[in-house]
Amino acid sequence: MKIYEDAFNQNEWFIIGSLLVLHGALWFAPKIFSKIETIAYYLFGVSVVLFFDHTISVKPWDFYDVNDNSSYQFIDFLSYITYGPYSYFFIYFYERWKVSGLKTIPYILIWSAFSVLMEWIGVQIGMMHYEKGYKMHWSFPIYFSVQSLLLAFYHLVKRQRE
Repeated sequence: MKIYEDAFNQNEWFIIGSLLVLHGALWFAPKIFSKIETIAYYLFGVSVVLFFDHTISVKPWDFYDVNDNSSYQFIDFLSYITYGPYSYFFIYFYERWKVSGLKTIPYILIWSAFSVLMEWIGVQIGMMHYEKGYKMHWSFPIYFSVQSLLLAFYHLVKRQRE
């Protein structure tokens, strides 16, 4: 087990602050989806990050560690929950701003760039520790693909709703 730090500091405060701010925004945002749709978009983000973190951050790849050490901790679980509001707001603004057609590609590109920025902040504060030569720019196509899948999921749900 690798230990990067053993203090409750900025990476934990960032996760707690993000949880409070993002879930507060989720709570107070005007409701435009049913409860089941809201939960589905939220869980999409949480489940996708769990999938990637439990595939590419463990052996044999082990490209990065999350938070203070290489073992799984409760704060890691809390960090995964922060992805729920991000995926919800990705769809929320897509719907609110009536993004469609060719505007969809820049929309996904902007959100993917924002995701890389948030990852960069995570690296700077010690929330993520890259291993085995992992480069941050490798994350961009992952974010782009996942957000494209989320939009496909949204359109499938929308078709069922209508």
